[in-house]
Amino acid sequence: MRSNLKKLNNSQIKAIVELDREDLQRYLNKAESMLGSNLEIKGFRKGKAPKELLKKHLDQEQIRALALEFAVQDSLSDVIKGNSLDVLDTSQLSVESNDSAQFKYSILLDLFPDVELTDLSKIKVKRQDVKVEEKEVDDAVETIKNSRASFIDKDDSETAGEGDRVEVDFEVKKDGLIIEGGISKNHPIIIGGRNFIPGFEEQLVGMKKGEEKSFSLTAPEDYFHKEVAGKELGFKVIVNDIKKVIRPEVNDDFAKSLGQFADLASLKESVKDALVQEKKIKESQRTRLEILNNIISHSKIEVPDDLLTKQLDVMVSDFDHTLHGKGLELGLYLARIGKTQEELKKDWTNDAEKQVKISLVLRRLIKDQNIKASQEEVQELVGQVVQSAIARGEASQADINPAKIQEEVASKIVNEKALEYIESRCVI
Repeated sequence: MRSNLKKLNNSQIKAIVELDREDLQRYLNKAESMLGSNLEIKGFRKGKAPKELLKKHLDQEQIRALALEFAVQDSLSDVIKGNSLDVLDTSQLSVESNDSAQFKYSILLDLFPDVELTDLSKIKVKRQDVKVEEKEVDDAVETIKNSRASFIDKDDSETAGEGDRVEVDFEVKKDGLIIEGGISKNHPIIIGGRNFIPGFEEQLVGMKKGEEKSFSLTAPEDYFHKEVAGKELGFKVIVNDIKKVIRPEVNDDFAKSLGQFADLASLKESVKDALVQEKKIKESQRTRLEILNNIISHSKIEVPDDLLTKQLDVMVSDFDHTLHGKGLELGLYLARIGKTQEELKKDWTNDAEKQVKISLVLRRLIKDQNIKASQEEVQELVGQVVQSAIARGEASQADINPAKIQEEVASKIVNEKALEYIESRCVI
């Protein structure tokens, strides 16, 4: 095999690969062996007939096609490894000659950009102390109490009141257009839970099942949805269901009913431990993101258009999946907010670029630090992922693709190790 590489620019190379008669015969033999292993001929066990007899029963064109497929895969892999190329994608495969004496092809190789990382020793991020207040524990126990509540249907003549559970369809508009995430069907709300925009739940009090109502509210200046913070919003609400909520009393008997607690004190202690662990995880996520933002701002990272396009496609696909979970369609959602999919992608470009830069930083760290996932680590996590997917009904044993899951799991493990590495270097 001979190869020639021509650099087209900093991120693209044209590879020309030439295989001779000896190379081609090796791939023909490999193709014959693979196809012959599944061939059944009378008088012989499956795949065990003499080679000459197998040849007579095999489709020669099928052998040649498979041999050429092997030739491209194997030779290109050798070229990439032999030249230590960091290939992002391949395209424009072109066969220049193909006969019994020579097979010659060219292909474009898109390379990952070279990432020039800043000196990690200069990045220092302070980890915040984790504390859990008594009120947080009480609030969490209250949430558990509410989750054990029972519900009684109210008559059609009865109205919604404080403490009731209602299900509503709603639309939220700003300047006459539906805002992002401003449509929901059968949305459950506990009136008085104060989990919605201030003033919304109060508007539901006194409404009957099937009743429709329109009203306006002004979002708080510090509202989490920055696009509408401080803005006047128009609401249209339809009440679909109203139920009276019966909640249990929080005491030792309530704690025992949960199955693993001797009394209310032990329940609260367990809740506090869980809250501490949750806060530690969130604080770790915060510090990691702050470190990555520092690395990105002080490093030289070029974002290829292909990677940016793929990230935006993933974000749109994930958003579409979220909408489906709410019984909505992306096309209908875009029509209601007056945007095209391309305009949506444009709005998300900065976030997508940041995500790509983070992935490139982690990739560079994994390569520089030679971070790997052991077979034992992969197998252990694969087992957990498969069992969890089957238990949730998301997949059956027949649907499982072991190779794909192993690849995803290995990537998750090495990314986590890279994040642990930057924490160990940069957190003070």
